[in-house]
Amino acid sequence: MKTGSQGPRLTRRHFVLLAAPLGLVGVSIARAAAAAGSCAAPESESLRESLNYAVVAADAASSCRHCAFFTADSAAPACGSCTILGGPVDATGYCDSFSPPA
Repeated sequence: MKTGSQGPRLTRRHFVLLAAPLGLVGVSIARAAAAAGSCAAPESESLRESLNYAVVAADAASSCRHCAFFTADSAAPACGSCTILGGPVDATGYCDSFSPPA
């Protein structure tokens, strides 16, 4: 930090170096919160990431609920099972393997 006539001055570089860890903490907290409220199994995270799985689809018409690979769970209507991901997923979710029913 530079010092001036008014004391220490925070430069842009120092600000970025100080703020970067806060961003990482925020991302970690958001991922943990999403996982806690998600139906998806944590052990399938790498497969979900490779298929760009999202808990909430950008377009509701292409959500898991409307996919040929999805089977609804009568006990938990917000969840279901996916044959591609091999386990539980959110009915509102989406992945790159979405396929409308025939």
